[in-house]
Amino acid sequence: MRQERTLPRHGMRQERALVRHTRFMDYSEAFPDLAGVLLEDSWVLDIAPSERAVSFQLDVVLTPDHPRHRPPTTGEQHCYLTGWLTVQSSQPVEVRLSGAPPAMDASGEADLGNIDRFDLGADEAWELEGTWGSVRVVRPTVSLRPE
Repeated sequence: MRQERTLPRHGMRQERALVRHTRFMDYSEAFPDLAGVLLEDSWVLDIAPSERAVSFQLDVVLTPDHPRHRPPTTGEQHCYLTGWLTVQSSQPVEVRLSGAPPAMDASGEADLGNIDRFDLGADEAWELEGTWGSVRVVRPTVSLRPE
């Protein structure tokens, strides 16, 4: 069974498979550190995987609902904050890096893309995905720390 829905903050349509005994849960609702954050528009600068965690260095987009939000500076589309997003678990974290080479942005910094998807899947596992690869983590704790 498939369900199509409109993402209100992006105006995009998303199709996702329904998983028995689970419901769609937005990462910003599930993890308090991600309230007021748009991962889909944030830039992944680096990835640091380990056995029970993965950390992403991000230029993270803050929405007006985030306490650190400020108007975007000239030339910026969003308010950005550089920091580390860490997703960890008491169980091993499955990380599959794509091996795709990073793009270089206008300032010459490496850009690994975005976190295009961060959804609750089966068996209490959250799945993250982007051009950089994918991650599956069971019952994670999530923190976002500014640099």
